[in-house]
Amino acid sequence: MEAIKTPDGLLFTALQYSSYEIYVESLMLMTVGRELKYKGILKYVRMIDLSSNNLFGSIPTELSQLVGLRFLNLSQNHLMGSILEKIGRMTSSLSLDLSMNHLSDEIPQSLADLTFLNHLNLSYNQLRGKIPLRTQLQSFDAFSYIDNAQLCGAPLTKNCIAYDESQSKDAIEENEGFEITWFYISSMGLGFIVGFWGVCGALIFKKNWRYAYFQFVYYMRDWVYAVVATRLN
Repeated sequence: MEAIKTPDGLLFTALQYSSYEIYVESLMLMTVGRELKYKGILKYVRMIDLSSNNLFGSIPTELSQLVGLRFLNLSQNHLMGSILEKIGRMTSSLSLDLSMNHLSDEIPQSLADLTFLNHLNLSYNQLRGKIPLRTQLQSFDAFSYIDNAQLCGAPLTKNCIAYDESQSKDAIEENEGFEITWFYISSMGLGFIVGFWGVCGALIFKKNWRYAYFQFVYYMRDWVYAVVATRLN
């Protein structure tokens, strides 16, 4: 399972499952040579603050299963990758701070499902694309999104015209590429069918053509045989 690691050896794995008859939530912490395992309490976790810990790696996908979590702060670390695609499952969230990391890609649409969210900070990352147009995300001010050079859309002042044009261009090029490929495939198939039946059909239904064709084939066979025999001698 993917984990967040720190240079001093701290290992944080979000969720693990044992092989008992029922699944058991557990949290494993390893630090200064000690291994601590917590069971059956993750559903009661309401706050996680791991800010300013030099954490690196990607955000464990298992965090999205903490549906009772209200406050999550992973700011001022070295986390990379995307914001959790299923972050919208954390429906109890009131505060989310992922600022000052190296997160990239687009903001997932499911983030707007956190309807109780009253504090959001995604600033100082490498996020790109359009901020999803949902009332929940537009209710925060621009400071929640600043210093993401390729991010656009309200509440930022940077519009998404260039981004939309780029997306439209990519879509058009993809469609054109598909149409051209399909055109060549269909043309080759049609050409083969017409050529094959044009020749074979004529030989099947025209007896004199069929006789002339095989006469020509036999003649060419004899001619090739004679040329090869002459050169060998």
